[in-house]
Amino acid sequence: MPGARGEHARRRRGRPQSRHHTLPFGALQEVRDYPCTGCPWRTDSDPSVFSEQEMDMLRRNSGRRGADASLTASAVGCHRDQRGTAHAWRWCAAWLATAGHYHHRVRLLHATDCLPEHCLDPQPGWPALYPDLDALLTARRHQLTQAAYAHCVGPRSPSRR
Repeated sequence: MPGARGEHARRRRGRPQSRHHTLPFGALQEVRDYPCTGCPWRTDSDPSVFSEQEMDMLRRNSGRRGADASLTASAVGCHRDQRGTAHAWRWCAAWLATAGHYHHRVRLLHATDCLPEHCLDPQPGWPALYPDLDALLTARRHQLTQAAYAHCVGPRSPSRR
């Protein structure tokens, strides 16, 4: 069927954006359209609330410029989605927009029109995102250090100034 794939892509672009995208072999995948409140990739969130295990998961599954994620790296789902709910697992919009360019599976799915064209870039109206995983981890370390210092020093009363 010559031109069938191009026809499909044109039809898809003309429809309203949907979070559902068909993957190879008929699997249906959902992608978040917007970084959720509290997303660790948002600069207005507090990444120190995420555990070291969650940060290790991001390290394993997020590539960087000049260092793609390994071929066995998984996609990163939104931290708010939980099993047994209406949205059991959707790919994190901010992770896709920040680290998706450096992930083999994401690039393959994007190249085969299994992920929306817009998902690899922050969209207009989105909150500011950390530019990469290193910036997110640095901000988290800074916040953890500040919290530890505040805990050691304790609150300062006006009379102690």
